[in-house]
Amino acid sequence: MPKLFAHAGVDHGDNCFVHIAGVKLRLGGFQSESKISGGKHFCHLFPATGDVIFTFDPHSDMLQSNKKLNLKLLSAESNWDILFDFDNAFKQTLSETNNALTIAHNFSKMGLYAMHITYQSDELEPSMNNKQTFLFLVGFPVIKILVFIAFGFLLLLGFVLLKQLQAGITEKNKDH
Repeated sequence: MPKLFAHAGVDHGDNCFVHIAGVKLRLGGFQSESKISGGKHFCHLFPATGDVIFTFDPHSDMLQSNKKLNLKLLSAESNWDILFDFDNAFKQTLSETNNALTIAHNFSKMGLYAMHITYQSDELEPSMNNKQTFLFLVGFPVIKILVFIAFGFLLLLGFVLLKQLQAGITEKNKDH
């Protein structure tokens, strides 16, 4: 089995939490070393393609009562559905576990995926608060994309400032 690495750090705001049934659960993301360049972590919203494991911290009060989660990883059948029928887009089940705190899947291609989480309840009519769905991207180098956007913005800003400076110099030369 390949070496696995967790989501880094202990404090990432709300990025590492799922709110369900009035409780905040810490979500951890793991991925094999070979896909993440020697041990770099990933945010749970942006794993690389390949083996991905999501885990929930078992130390919450809700989960200590021996109630577990039903977890399901879903994909859309087409990009058309994502764009034009988003509410019904994620119907294809990739992986499913019941009464668990961990779910794993080998994502072979880039895309937008969903995780559906259901907290098992003894209530006769469980509330909507017992279900949570969140979306995540797989295979997109989001950090690199953001760095390139920032670099492009700085180049554009430098170009605009250079043009303004040239226009000021030209205007000054006309006055003399």
